[in-house]
Amino acid sequence: MAFEEAEDVLVIPSVSGWIARFSGVPLKELIATPEAIVRAQIEAQKAVGYDALFAYIDPLYIPEAFGCPLVFLSSGPDVSPLSIKNEDDVEALSIPDIRRDGRLPVILKVAGELARIPERQVPVLGLVEGPFTTASRILSAERMMRDLIRNRSMVERLIEKVGELLSCFGRALAETGVDGLIVADPVSSSTMISPKIYLDMVLPRLKRFIESLPIPVILHVCGDTRPILTLMAESGARVLSLDQCMDLAKAKEALEGRCGIGGNVDPIQVLFLGTSEDVKRETLNCLEQGGKRGYILMAGCAVPAGTPIENLK
Repeated sequence: MAFEEAEDVLVIPSVSGWIARFSGVPLKELIATPEAIVRAQIEAQKAVGYDALFAYIDPLYIPEAFGCPLVFLSSGPDVSPLSIKNEDDVEALSIPDIRRDGRLPVILKVAGELARIPERQVPVLGLVEGPFTTASRILSAERMMRDLIRNRSMVERLIEKVGELLSCFGRALAETGVDGLIVADPVSSSTMISPKIYLDMVLPRLKRFIESLPIPVILHVCGDTRPILTLMAESGARVLSLDQCMDLAKAKEALEGRCGIGGNVDPIQVLFLGTSEDVKRETLNCLEQGGKRGYILMAGCAVPAGTPIENLK
């Protein structure tokens, strides 16, 4: 995953939910069946032509491995938080076995099979949520925000435990032959926490996690990330994936070449609801702002499952 000047810009949209619907396989069956995930990823990539294969359908397999019950809503899968009352409960929380617990073995098998495709022409990418966001899944986002004030030491210990698993699992993904890792960290958005909390609570643990990996990372944080953009660049991520509300040219200028950028076609108004002409216009605008050097064309966030395939092509 090099980001030098190239003839063609890589196109890597976040399409896992779209792929799940495209596959035609019931979601409960799909996410638990390595062969079905591999088949869905290969068929979707061939049908659309984007520049990656994704070794996942959802990122919830990490909190699920910690014991969070997986639930299926009309909007898609989610997890229920654990009943954690205090720091003792966090200490009692076991770090999952990556070869045995939950769907972790499923994801490793998917990653290995995709990476071993003969004469593969595109990178294989894994996906996890960052330590801060994963901890918020385990506690619930509401509880996380409250305990950042009332019980910060408990939150810090939980994030540390999550980080241990993520580092171990990330290295295991790399051993399968995966080329890079997308780290989504939506709960660390400036719409949810202050830049000071990001600096004190999020960045040190995120940086430690990313630095533990032998593969490059694309970091995505939702919303307006201008207040933390330069801090995100300190994480060690190779590319920062930016929300559609961000100005790519200004972000690139602010980063001063410290890392690449990705983004940021509007996934709702343009890809899901727009026409092919809307998609073309917005894509050309992103390409003009992003340039070729150090830029990946991406959606600003996850592509809705019902997006017309013509708008992705």
